[in-house]
Amino acid sequence: MPREKAIEEQVENMRKKLNEAGVKVLSGNWGGKGGIARYKGQWLVVMDRHLPVSMKFRLLQTMYQILTPESTDEEGA
Repeated sequence: MPREKAIEEQVENMRKKLNEAGVKVLSGNWGGKGGIARYKGQWLVVMDRHLPVSMKFRLLQTMYQILTPESTDEEGA
């Protein structure tokens, strides 16, 4: 259980970071599913509230990676 609590804290921290970046994080009864979408220029992360904590974290982490791509080698460009 302590590991799950740590992941829950990471989920909340990631949710706050994404909200600050302008991403809407929606949770509700979505039929056990979740995903990432861009609608009318707005990034959305949709998560069923009953998803395992690890899946919620993975969705938020993926969205964060989309917003902050790894920097490429720009010296040669």
